[in-house]
Amino acid sequence: MADAAAPGKAELTALYGHWIKRMALLMKARMPWADVEEMLQWGAIGMMEASQRFDPVHGVPFQAFASRRIKGAMIDGLRREGTRRRGQTGFDQETVDIAAHDNGDGPEDPLSLLTRVDNRALLVEALRELPQLEYRILALHFYDELNNREIASVLDISEGYASRLRKRALETLALHINAAQRGEFVS
Repeated sequence: MADAAAPGKAELTALYGHWIKRMALLMKARMPWADVEEMLQWGAIGMMEASQRFDPVHGVPFQAFASRRIKGAMIDGLRREGTRRRGQTGFDQETVDIAAHDNGDGPEDPLSLLTRVDNRALLVEALRELPQLEYRILALHFYDELNNREIASVLDISEGYASRLRKRALETLALHINAAQRGEFVS
């Protein structure tokens, strides 16, 4: 069953080099702070690990087995480097202020709908009141366009917890803005 065995190092480079690059570019599109060159290196390491661990007895094609290991290696690398990189995401207080003053021209999503409120300062104030983790989750979701699984991976939390925090943050924003529009004090 030689044709089911993992390819050698030269074959891996020839067969899957472009594939690793494509995966790195797709992840870069979802995580703008990520460095493509680093992800290519992590992906190559993942490919080597996959070729060493692959066992055709399990009936899984090599490409399916390797794709999980490559993406996992890239995500693991991002986690290791994540603390430094996450601090560089573009959703800081200045970004919120600019969006508030420039009529926010972001993508069409619930946060964009909230920015249509007549008094954008209410949104800025509400965002400032959010706990840091909820604020970061909204930033990763709405500005970096990450899904709950990717957010969970980046922040090293469970996918369910990321989802609950995102929902809670949006509810908090809505409550804060509605109360402020009615002239009520929001704590």
